[in-house]
Amino acid sequence: MPDIINNVINGIYPASGHNIYVCELAPTNTAYLYSQQFKNFGGYRIVKNTKGSRSHLWDLYFLSANMTSRGTHPSLNFFYKRFSSDYKPLYCSNFTDNAGADIYQPVQNFSGLSVLNHPTFTNYKYSGSFSFNPILSTNVNRQYSAEIILYRASFIPLYPLLFCSSIPTHKSFGPAFLSSFQITADGTNQLGDVDISCSLVGGRSVISPEGVTVYRPFLNNNYIQMKTLNESDNQNNTIESNNFQDKYRAINLSDCAFYPALFTGKTAFRDFAKAVQNSYSSNNMPVYKIVSMSLSIQQSIDFTYTYPGYSIGNNLIEFTDVAGPRFASLSRRLVTGSLKIFSPQNYSFVNTNASSLTLYFGSVFFYSMKNVDWQQPVITINPGNGYFIEYNFTVRLTEETYYGGLGNARVSEFL
Repeated sequence: MPDIINNVINGIYPASGHNIYVCELAPTNTAYLYSQQFKNFGGYRIVKNTKGSRSHLWDLYFLSANMTSRGTHPSLNFFYKRFSSDYKPLYCSNFTDNAGADIYQPVQNFSGLSVLNHPTFTNYKYSGSFSFNPILSTNVNRQYSAEIILYRASFIPLYPLLFCSSIPTHKSFGPAFLSSFQITADGTNQLGDVDISCSLVGGRSVISPEGVTVYRPFLNNNYIQMKTLNESDNQNNTIESNNFQDKYRAINLSDCAFYPALFTGKTAFRDFAKAVQNSYSSNNMPVYKIVSMSLSIQQSIDFTYTYPGYSIGNNLIEFTDVAGPRFASLSRRLVTGSLKIFSPQNYSFVNTNASSLTLYFGSVFFYSMKNVDWQQPVITINPGNGYFIEYNFTVRLTEETYYGGLGNARVSEFL
């Protein structure tokens, strides 16, 4: 594990010395928040028909006002969730967000020139992107809790999140939702690491909190003594390197596995691991070798802008238009993937148009899918290099699927 060295002048903290945190705004055990996804057919104010249905829709103002550890921003335009252990550190390789880059638009006039600009309410929205690697630790994985949150966000449609950083001048907004989740492991040219890339869209009724602390790795009391390899260069001063308690490495393709079957229940992963182990023998050449595999989850999210305020009982809570959209709804969700294998003996494991498939990308990223529709394979034949088969697939819902927050794990394409 490399040491953290500050090589900038005046004690200025480099970006690599700061932290990105993620927290969940609506854990699945908060049933009262998910109850808003039930809509009566008779109307919102006067319920003439007690029957209704559920939908993947969030009232962002209501969700913001009912967060745990909620506070009101001094501007009175936003809520915030106080910084606490609910925020989990995420070791991102990059992070970009946009609090509204297209807010001001020119006012049309007879001259055609931009005399005045005006703010556009519907452009007050939040977006962002980031990527990271799942990691393994010899002791404690400090990123593990954040990995669980993002796994839930990929598993549960329209799962609300909030991100923040320890950079004091950086402000992010929410509730935010994953519009894209892409997890890949590519070993075409080398033993590639598992890489997760995410894109975000969301509202602006929640702002990141103040007082976000900088997380420091735990250190042992002893130090690792290091010397230069070439003492003749007059740089033979002994360097003391921090001896970190937790040693990490990125999860790579050797930690991944797949199996053409479905695994469910509390023993799903154990049964999957046993099936994978039983399919290989140290005495025989494996029938399949994974070259690369990927899973992509795309969510199209619509935002609705209304009067910037809402009522609870007899109380009216008003925002200004900087609070962004009020409603977020899921209009489309698409789960696709690919699996590229090297088959020394020219075997194909897909003999049907639809079947079950389980992919494991290490850590908590375990996806078991019942209804997988297979595309026609892509065959690559390279003399001297081998025979490669790439399967692309699209995933469907199971025959029994529930909405989130109802106490059932079957909420999407995964079991």
